[in-house]
Amino acid sequence: MSKLLSRAFLPCAGALLLALAPAALAAQAPLPPWAQADPAARTLVLDLEVTHPAGAPSALLNGEANGALQVVVPRGWTVRWNWVNHDSAGPHSLVVMAEREKLPMEGGRPAFTNAMTRALVAGLATDRTDVTTFEAEEDGWYWILCGVSGHAIAGEYLGLRVDPAATVPAVKRKGEP
Repeated sequence: MSKLLSRAFLPCAGALLLALAPAALAAQAPLPPWAQADPAARTLVLDLEVTHPAGAPSALLNGEANGALQVVVPRGWTVRWNWVNHDSAGPHSLVVMAEREKLPMEGGRPAFTNAMTRALVAGLATDRTDVTTFEAEEDGWYWILCGVSGHAIAGEYLGLRVDPAATVPAVKRKGEP
C-alpha cells in the first residue's frame, strides 16, 4: 500500500514544486548593477557614488535620497563598499549608524567596526574614493548615511537591514515587503 501511495504522490509533488519554482524565483528580485553578491564567500559588494544633479534639493546616493532604497544583508555576511564622491559642489562621507527616531545632524560612531569612510565629518573632496569592509554581525535596522553635517537630514542616506532570516542579499524600495 505504501508503494502505491508513493507512486501516486510523487507526480503530484513534482508538479507542485514546478508550479512554485517561478514564484520563488520571482520573489528573489535581481540585485541592481551596483550590488554584487558572492554567496559562497558570504560577501556583498556595493559600488556607491554620491552625485548632485542640477536642480536636486540634495546630493543623491546611487541616484536615490531619503532612504528610498533599503539594502538587506544576511547576518554574518561581509559588506564591502567601493565609494566615490562625484559631487563637484562639496565633500561627502559614509557611515553605517543604527536607525533611531530621527536622523543625526552629522555622522557619529559606526554601528559596526570599520563601517565608515575616512574623514567622516569633514568629508572627502570631489572625485575622492574610499573602500570600506565590515561584517554585518548584529540584526537590526541601520542607515548608510553621509556624515557631513546636515547632509543626512537633507536626504543623503539609504536604509540597511541586517536580517537573520535572509539567505541572500536584496535591494528593495521603501515600503516593499
